Amino acid sequence: MSNLLRAPAVFTGRDTEAGRLLDALDPATEHTAVGVGVGVVAVAGLGGVGKTALALHVAHTARQRGWFPGGALFVDLRGYDDVPATSEHAVLSLLRALGGDEPGGEDLYGRYRIELARRAPVLIVLDNVSDPAQITPLLPGEGAGHRVLITSRDVQDSLPVRQFTIGALATEDACLLVDRCLREHDPDDLRATEDPDAVRELASLCGHLPLALLIAAALLRRRGPRPVSTLTAELRTAADRVRALRFKGVDQYRRELALRPVFDVMYGRLEPEVARVLRALGQAPTPEVWMGSAVVLADLSLDELRPLLDDLVAASLLTADPGGELWRMHDLVQVYVRGVADADPRTAQEAETARGRLLDICETGLRAANNCLWPGAHPDTPDSFTGDYQRALNWLDAERQTLLGLARRMDTTEPTTPHTDPHTTAAQPPPPPRTAQAMALGLNLDAYLHLRRAHHDWLEVATAAHRTAQRLGDTAATAAACGSLGMCLNALGRGEEAVPLLYRATELCAETRNQRAEAAAWTNLGTVLRGLGRPAEAVRAHRGSLRLYEALGDRRSKGLALGNYGATLYALGRYDDSLAATRKALRIHLELGDKSGEAAARSFLGHLWTTAGRTAEAADEYLRSARLYTALDNPHETATACLHMARALHTLGHPAQAEEILRIAAACFEYAGSQEEAAKARRLAEGQ
Repeated sequence: MSNLLRAPAVFTGRDTEAGRLLDALDPATEHTAVGVGVGVVAVAGLGGVGKTALALHVAHTARQRGWFPGGALFVDLRGYDDVPATSEHAVLSLLRALGGDEPGGEDLYGRYRIELARRAPVLIVLDNVSDPAQITPLLPGEGAGHRVLITSRDVQDSLPVRQFTIGALATEDACLLVDRCLREHDPDDLRATEDPDAVRELASLCGHLPLALLIAAALLRRRGPRPVSTLTAELRTAADRVRALRFKGVDQYRRELALRPVFDVMYGRLEPEVARVLRALGQAPTPEVWMGSAVVLADLSLDELRPLLDDLVAASLLTADPGGELWRMHDLVQVYVRGVADADPRTAQEAETARGRLLDICETGLRAANNCLWPGAHPDTPDSFTGDYQRALNWLDAERQTLLGLARRMDTTEPTTPHTDPHTTAAQPPPPPRTAQAMALGLNLDAYLHLRRAHHDWLEVATAAHRTAQRLGDTAATAAACGSLGMCLNALGRGEEAVPLLYRATELCAETRNQRAEAAAWTNLGTVLRGLGRPAEAVRAHRGSLRLYEALGDRRSKGLALGNYGATLYALGRYDDSLAATRKALRIHLELGDKSGEAAARSFLGHLWTTAGRTAEAADEYLRSARLYTALDNPHETATACLHMARALHTLGHPAQAEEILRIAAACFEYAGSQEEAAKARRLAEGQ
């Protein structure tokens, strides 16, 4: 006996989830829920994530294994419809499915439990539950081996159940679902396999959410032979992607193929303060929000915010990292939440205020972190990290995506000030009020992104800053952007492109009479010119920076400039002058406690000792440099110092030690994301 709906036609992926559910439902397994007397398993997840499909797939698989000889029952509680089914409606449906006499006015629940008690194990699927009150009267009483499988958008944490939560599909499974949907309709439809990149983009735009993918597949079927890329282009540029994911029709379970109504219901069930927090978190620049940013966006204390976040997790509108400090919102939910906030003037202002708070606190935090990692970077910024280098770096690592997201908001196409178009008398709107602030934040990310070897992120941000500064007509910001973009291009091996930008930076800094920025620009230019094999020009650049730093009395920056100057003198063959400049730089770094500068100076001093044939002293300097870079959590420079130290050890006749150091270098390169350099170090360690 079974009234199960048909198994999903194109069920894809979910092997792990299905396996765990089957383990929990196996009648031979003794793990019934405490106090219930029957195994109750609940599956929660965002609306449209495929809970019903998973439950029916599992139910049919269990029946095929012969687990429930007493039958399988299915009832849709319609928990999120305008008029949900009551437990009375459900028990009548279940009694009819069990084949008993037509129910009278007696205790229906009692008759239902009696009917189950005299049967062999039965599987009961209670789908689309929104309220525990809908299902508690439907749980079996006596009887061995009965199992109940519940699906709900809400976590059933008030009931003694075995709770599972499912998320979006993996990328490959999402792409496969689109392909199977197309082939089911037309076996000759090869669009998904012919353009896999477009399908991957489509899956991403659908957030790997099964309902969204089914809608996209239906839209593709309606379009006939038109390529997948046409739909991805429309979704990519859609003003409201959630609203765009809609198709006139229903799925095989008679559910509307539209995403927005699903989210409308979930949002509408929230308490006002919980809904406000959801809207606030939706203003984060990325779907992931660390607790610190969540507190700022929501404008609540940690103690006030945590229970509200728990409510959103229970409603499947957020997922929590196991550590309890990171929260994720599905990107389509974020699109929806932003649309809801913008639709009403009051909530739109609330959202703008939240974004402003986050930008303010992140800009201040970034300046403080930079000042901690590179002392003197922002001398007027309070030290909120109390000089703790690792704490500052951990904050940057944790908030990296948030910072990048905020920086990307600078890149708009609006003009800088109201003006009149020559072809019309209408005044053009001013730019968003936070554009310049977002640009400043982006420019302050360059040192950190270089430290983490995130050069492509750096290139994106620096390019946007350069474009934005020019659009704003901000000379000082244009100078800074030229410098940042130039050094990024150099780090990417595009030094020739960097030179004109860096020369422009020196000119603009001189124009604005910013001696400190001009000195830094000359230092950067000299470094790039040396790398391009133009040491004579580099020397002139470094002398210019040294004169400016001397006039400013900035010893810390002078020490760094001296180190670069020493390297350039070496390139000119002036060994003694190079050694003198490097030693002077090292003394300054030691006096000021500048560990980063000391590490760089010691590394180059090792190079000088190697040239002089003083290999043991070179190995010692490389070791000191590697230890300093390790303490600074700079794995790439640690690896580079280790590589040089290994060569010195090999020259000294210590091949075993050299091999060990090369393996350390390989591990550090790998940690830094430099896979080619890691492979080279491993080959050297193996003597290849």
